Amino acid sequence: MSKAKKLTFMAIFIALAFVGALIKIPSPIGTVGFDSTAGYLSVLYIGYLPGAIVTALGYLLIAASAGFPLGILTIAISAEMFLIAMAYKYFYEINVVLGLSIATILNGVIAPLIVLPIGGWGLYVGLLPSLTVASFANLIASSAIYEALKRIMPLHLHPRKTSRLFPKRLHQHQR
Repeated sequence: MSKAKKLTFMAIFIALAFVGALIKIPSPIGTVGFDSTAGYLSVLYIGYLPGAIVTALGYLLIAASAGFPLGILTIAISAEMFLIAMAYKYFYEINVVLGLSIATILNGVIAPLIVLPIGGWGLYVGLLPSLTVASFANLIASSAIYEALKRIMPLHLHPRKTSRLFPKRLHQHQR
């Protein structure tokens, strides 16, 4: 995929993350929503780095829409989202269920530990249900959309892999 296409897709996914950020799930801090669906989908669709950037920016958008309730921790949480998106793609490529499971645990249980210094165990425990459910819902949605896109546009998603599988079909389109 060319750089121009990647940037275009990044812009589209960032816009979708903004829309998802407007769909919130009730939580103690207000930054739990569907912003990550676009980010997780983009990491699967356009690659590790551009997708992880979209995921991190998606979190910044939802934090901005809630008034940055965690203050300076917002930057660290955005970095966590960046790393979680990369881990999701890595494990997803090994096994879909493994990718979904590990990313849900990372985002729903491990990542919220960052709030301990400002909110203590009460905030952490209060975040667990909504954050884990939202994380799983975002991941399931991204996986379902990605699997559907693979069936609809296989040449677009994986040109090298597909060209090896269907060389005759590709040559017919080039004539």
